[in-house]
Amino acid sequence: MIKQVLFSGKVEVAISEINDGNMRFFGNGDEAEIIKNQKNVGNILELTSEKIARIKTIYDDRKVFTDYHEITNKNLPKYTILNSEEQIPISDGLVTKCPDVGILLPLADCLGIVVFDEEHSAVGLLHSGRQNIEQYGPKKFIEYLAKIFNSNPKKLKIYFSPYALNYRIYKLDNMLLSEAAKAQLAKAGILLENIIDYKANTVDSINLPSYSSGDKTQRFAIVVKQTQ
Repeated sequence: MIKQVLFSGKVEVAISEINDGNMRFFGNGDEAEIIKNQKNVGNILELTSEKIARIKTIYDDRKVFTDYHEITNKNLPKYTILNSEEQIPISDGLVTKCPDVGILLPLADCLGIVVFDEEHSAVGLLHSGRQNIEQYGPKKFIEYLAKIFNSNPKKLKIYFSPYALNYRIYKLDNMLLSEAAKAQLAKAGILLENIIDYKANTVDSINLPSYSSGDKTQRFAIVVKQTQ
């Protein structure tokens, strides 16, 4: 398990590893075990299970991959990891102003983008894979924050989770995943100097599962929260 403290101690991130178990249910095996694994990641950040909202992105029968939601104390119970896979609403990114709420995202090779708005005490997490990038998801996520919080893009802080460093987006001039994400964030007004790219490569890591390297059934998780 990896714990990182970001943005002058105002945001914390936990990242699970292979030995921490699978972080996404695919319809086979014990879902309770996966929920337990997710809970253990949250524990690193001193989060209880009912305070961890889960991003659930699916690909089948979807045409739009830029579905973003704000987590409040009122709607949090629908999104927590205590729910089964079927119960959790679909989303591509979540954001919250609740200081005691974390956001969890299962990943393999896709990019998890953390966005921190210190001015409005909000933290968000975006699942940015091929489909999201092709639909300019990072740019739209920043625009979403500007709409609901009046966020100033130039003041936002960004963090990139581990991802497949060599993954290319063929429909966007064969750009690397990270290059495309950074370009779209910059287009939305993000300053490139405000982006922290962890640059941990899932493809050749012995500690992280990678779909493109043949692991079709395991995911790691990233959890983010604001510090109190």
